[in-house]
Amino acid sequence: MKLTITDAAVKQLKKNFPVNSRLLLSFDDGVGPFSKVGVCSLDTSYDIIAVDKDAQTPDYDTSLDSNFGDWYFKGYSKIYLDQDMKLDYKNNQIILSSESGIMDSNIELKDLTKQNV
Repeated sequence: MKLTITDAAVKQLKKNFPVNSRLLLSFDDGVGPFSKVGVCSLDTSYDIIAVDKDAQTPDYDTSLDSNFGDWYFKGYSKIYLDQDMKLDYKNNQIILSSESGIMDSNIELKDLTKQNV
């Protein structure tokens, strides 16, 4: 499984997150400390979350290769991801897509570094 991040998206990630943070691609399913609780929707939603390198994130137990370092995600959410994905920045939005189309057209960036997670 691979995530290709465009130059425009890398620029936004660098602008929003500290250099030494660990990045999580979070499928927002209501599980774990970073998910919105009580959201009921037919949409598939993802967040990109930056945490400190030493933050305890046991739900994020699987890594994902990218051209911007290793990312982590909830292993069981792999069924909602595709083999080759792309993260891009267009029209002031972070977009996750794959060969099958747009997976999420407005990913939220959450900087949770320096928090007790």
